[in-house]
This record gives sequence, C-alpha cells and structure tokens, in this order.
Amino acid sequence: MQTLSRPAALALVLLSSPTLAEEHAELEGGFPRWLAISARGGYLMPGGRMDGSAEPFYLYEVYKGLFAAILEPTVRIGPNVELGPWLQLAHAQMRIRCSADQACPGSNLRFGLQGNYHWNPAGPYSPWAGVALGHETTSFSIGDVDITYSGPEITLQAGFDRNFGGAFWAGLFVNVTGGRYSTLDVDLSTGSGSESLRERTLHMWVGFGFRVRVAAPLPAAPR
Repeated sequence: MQTLSRPAALALVLLSSPTLAEEHAELEGGFPRWLAISARGGYLMPGGRMDGSAEPFYLYEVYKGLFAAILEPTVRIGPNVELGPWLQLAHAQMRIRCSADQACPGSNLRFGLQGNYHWNPAGPYSPWAGVALGHETTSFSIGDVDITYSGPEITLQAGFDRNFGGAFWAGLFVNVTGGRYSTLDVDLSTGSGSESLRERTLHMWVGFGFRVRVAAPLPAAPR
C-alpha cells in the first residue's frame, strides 16, 4: 500500500474541507466573500424648499440637477445583508444665473452609512433594497456671496445587479432622498456668519442611474 507524502496528505485534507478550500481560494487571489466595492453614476433631480422662511429658496430654483458619482465599500453581515459607508461627489447643473450668459457656480457633497438587503446573492440576478443615513452640504455663489446649506437626510434605494462573470456585477438603481437643512453659512467679502435654521422644511432628491460592483458571488444554498 502506497503511503502519501506529508504535503500530499495536507493538500487532500484542504480540498476535502469546503471552508478550508474557500479560504485557500481567497489566499490564491480570489476576492474576499465578506467584502464588496461598488461605484454608481447617476442623475439626481431636486424638489422642495431649502428653508421655511417667508421668502425661501426652492431647491429647483437653484439646481437643475446633479451628475453624481457614489463610492461605497460594504461588508457582508450574513448572506443577504451588507453594511458600509458611502460618499457622493457631484457636478452641479445650476439653474440660478449670475449673468445672462453664465450660471452661478455650485456644488453638492453627501456622505453617510447604508444597509442593503440582497434577495439572491448567489446570482445571476440579485435584486436589492436598502436605506442610507447621511449628511448633505450644498453650496452656491451669487456674486461675492457664498451660501451653504447643510443638514441630515435619509435615502430609500433599490435596484438589481447582474453577474457578468466571477466577481463582476453591474445593474441599475433608483433612490429617493428626503432631508432638512439645519444650518446656513454665509460668506461675504467683509466677513462670514453661521446660524441654525429655525424654520426648517423638507427637500428631496430623486435619482436613478447605474452601478458596477466587485463582489465574489456566494455559493448557492444546498437543496
């Protein structure tokens, strides 16, 4: 009877254990099953007031919309749930004008934490939905005056991802964000000031777009 060498026996034990085999595959270059990295590109449309004063700015009077990019690393908590931070950088399409031929400059920054639920993480299609909590800072300039509104927000989001092989996924998403600006900062050439808004009201961003995602597919549940 032929006796296996020690390296061969170790390899046999490794391959015979599913858990050890998965860990070995990750060490050999496979993407970790607990981690996902996603990037979204989309367009957000504004609605609602920026404050509740008698003569408020309406969000759609300042912005036509936002061309947004969202970065979101997440970790899997069980097979269906993922949690993680997100950061949105946006190019503002401005409606308010500083002259007849020039729109006033503006910007928008959002960030926070999110949780999503995936119904079919084993693929090939994985619909998902979730909620994100965040903070928004939106700014614009009129002449020598820089105006910044900031405050908390909550986002409801949903979409689906399709697996295109290995750890690569792509799909579409929609989201609706509701927020209330709580702080107003005004910067003048002669000085600056900040105040907590007393009259607060709801504003919204409605968005849609696509996302690409790197996440190792989970093994299908045994039948």
